Amino acid sequence: MSGYLNDVVRLYLRELVDWESYFGWRKGPEADIEADRNAMGDILETAAQICSELEQETRAGWEQEAKLEDGHVVYPPHITKAYDKLREAGLISFGVQEKYDGFELPSLVANVILQMVSRADAGLMTMVGLQAGVADDIQEYASEDLKRQYLPRFASGEVMGAMDLTEAEAGSDLGGIVTRASEKDGRFFIDGSKIFITNGGCEVHLVLARDDDSFEESKGTTRGLSLYIVPRTLPDGSRNGVHIPRLEQKLGIHGSPTATVDFERAEGFRIGVKGEGFKAMLSLMNNARLGVAAQGIGIGEAALSSALEYARQRIQFGAPIAEQPLMKDKLARMTLELEGSRALLYRACSLMDRNRAIRSALARSEGGQGELSEAERVELEEERQRNDTRVRLLTPLAKYMGTEAADSITRNAIQIYGGLGFMAESEVGKLHSDAIITTIYEGTSEIQVSFALKEIGKGALSVVFESLRQELEAFESPELKTFADKVLRGMSLILDASSALLADFSYALMSAQSLAEVVSSVIAGAELLKQAKADPNRFDLAASWINRRMVDLEGRCQRIKEGSADRLARCDKIIALIE
Repeated sequence: MSGYLNDVVRLYLRELVDWESYFGWRKGPEADIEADRNAMGDILETAAQICSELEQETRAGWEQEAKLEDGHVVYPPHITKAYDKLREAGLISFGVQEKYDGFELPSLVANVILQMVSRADAGLMTMVGLQAGVADDIQEYASEDLKRQYLPRFASGEVMGAMDLTEAEAGSDLGGIVTRASEKDGRFFIDGSKIFITNGGCEVHLVLARDDDSFEESKGTTRGLSLYIVPRTLPDGSRNGVHIPRLEQKLGIHGSPTATVDFERAEGFRIGVKGEGFKAMLSLMNNARLGVAAQGIGIGEAALSSALEYARQRIQFGAPIAEQPLMKDKLARMTLELEGSRALLYRACSLMDRNRAIRSALARSEGGQGELSEAERVELEEERQRNDTRVRLLTPLAKYMGTEAADSITRNAIQIYGGLGFMAESEVGKLHSDAIITTIYEGTSEIQVSFALKEIGKGALSVVFESLRQELEAFESPELKTFADKVLRGMSLILDASSALLADFSYALMSAQSLAEVVSSVIAGAELLKQAKADPNRFDLAASWINRRMVDLEGRCQRIKEGSADRLARCDKIIALIE
């Protein structure tokens, strides 16, 4: 395994992302592409050094949990120390714009940092990742006064943030939210309770609440929800009505406090449009899903690195177990899972970055101003819309794939350690406990594949495959073209199977996971081939991924085509056998 700054990250910094267009669109003619690229490299080098230095202490403190003392959350000492190191280096709230004292890092770079932090300690990452996500939503939707009040404090690490969504009857279905927001004399007050709030003891809460004046008619839907900044300390220095009655005890990510949060006439400051808080929260949730995918990849890196080191040292039957065929194949498959999910995440992040830069260029050219001609504006707007469609599909797929890979890799790492892996002090066992939650929060894996299916039903697959086909058909090297043709054939099989699948919605939902698997396989395959073109050392990785995944894809597509909703009735009969 490479160190904290993986070689493939350098590949994306060097040549796999069109940074010239990105910074040209984002900053205009004054952009210094080489300086900005070097700055990103320096930031990543710093993050890698800090996270590698943190690893030993944060792993040693894994069992230590946050505590609740007099209504205030006290973090474990190693978490406080690690957070302070990141804060001192400016590696907090990565996306905050420079005018608010931030670095305004691209999503790709920000998620690589989150990946590094996760590798050192997954609990620490939840705090850092949420802080960045809450700041992004404030930056996107808040008034200028609120931005200037809060964003510099996020950028400096003075305050941390939480995303307060979940309630007792509102988990994945946010239509069940009953936390109420009432208005009096132009001020807003929040009443209700939220549960399972990650980093719930923080200073700034971003709360999704139902507006009082439309409460009954909007209840049970995502209409009538607005988004509010609810600080624990009001601007005049007085305490707000935000209370932490309890912290949860969890299987993993112990350093990150998960809290119940009660709001008793807590004053909030609405951001975004009244009644459209769900739409505003979606952008935070989508960013958070990419962050959790990065968290999964970081945990997977840690587990694979540990398992590989152990397998090379553990001698059985006269040889290291890493050299024994079954174990060598297992380690290779773990590496494929990690790199395939990484490829999908980096592709999603790069698309998101490209669109953000395009929006900046379009904003500067509104009203005929700026450096774009009308024809260029039209062309960029069309690309922006296509990329939005691609991102909406790639985001749930990246979250699904990155977190399921973390769960699988950490479980296999335990197997490689054998009985030692099952001991309470086992490092890979702790990593597995951390990995499990990644498949659950920010939307379970089942929710992610359902979201992906929804986007496919709206036509996203053809938009995604359009660009993939162009990339795959452009490979000229006979060696790469052979595998590109295999991916192209896989895409044809998916299109054929999905058309049959989408004719029956119940059956489509039942088969959503298989569809997500095969679509992820071809997208990651194309991205891995792009990596292999830039770095021939990655050819065997891409070839093995495609060979293995296309065999699985063919079988899944065949089952999708031949199946029907009758399988639901069969499920009922099977389940009845154990009742």
